[in-house]
Amino acid sequence: MNSEEAKAITIAGYDIRECATFKDFNACMAMQRNVWQFEPLDVTPLRSYIITRISGGFTLGAFDKSDRLIGFVHALPAFDQQLKPYYYSQMLAVEPSLQNAGVGVRLKLAQREYALKRNVPLMTWTFDPLQSRNAYLNIAKLGGVIRNYQVNFYGNESTSTLHRGLDTDRLYIQWWVKSQHVAEVHAGKQRTDPPQAVIEVPRDIGAIKNRDLEEAHQWQLRIRAEFQRYLNEGLYCAGFKVDPNGGNSYYLLFKDDHREEG
Repeated sequence: MNSEEAKAITIAGYDIRECATFKDFNACMAMQRNVWQFEPLDVTPLRSYIITRISGGFTLGAFDKSDRLIGFVHALPAFDQQLKPYYYSQMLAVEPSLQNAGVGVRLKLAQREYALKRNVPLMTWTFDPLQSRNAYLNIAKLGGVIRNYQVNFYGNESTSTLHRGLDTDRLYIQWWVKSQHVAEVHAGKQRTDPPQAVIEVPRDIGAIKNRDLEEAHQWQLRIRAEFQRYLNEGLYCAGFKVDPNGGNSYYLLFKDDHREEG
């Protein structure tokens, strides 16, 4: 970052700035263990943060007034098959007690500003399709779109208790940070054309897993099959609907005209 970019993005109660010191990165490692309940084997090590920073990637942290880390995002530099640059956002973590306070959204918006200043049009990442809250953030609030479903992306060797008993299926988000679609989503504009298909997802998969792991497995198999079917038919996901009365949520799929690419 140059001197202008290095200025902290000040938000009520905390600041967002680039992580650059051993102290910053050690705090990110501790947060990985806290949020995902990882064993040491699965924690991204200190050296990876350092190498990422000197290789064109970046880590942004949200720090409270006592300089305590309350959330971070970590992004790797990457190239597609045509050697066009993009960022792969490997991690987003927020202190559990603050996970509904908007910190994650602010971190992602700061990440977008970082990409825009460097003229990098695309950011990508993955998330668990069973996690309704993550889907709402990534699709409805940020404007990400989905064209790819990965079955058991990380295998079954994760030490996180959050992955207990299920395959690590992932949806692959494309976030075209310069696109009109993203700008409209951030302005609160809703897509008006009806979806071609919808995929139901439980509002709280964690509660289902705690109650009945086999039921959670059946949800995973159903959502996997429906995404694979609709994506193979040329649809893509560009919307997400939450039931205001506390019911289940829905992925919204549309004909893929690539309007979201920017």
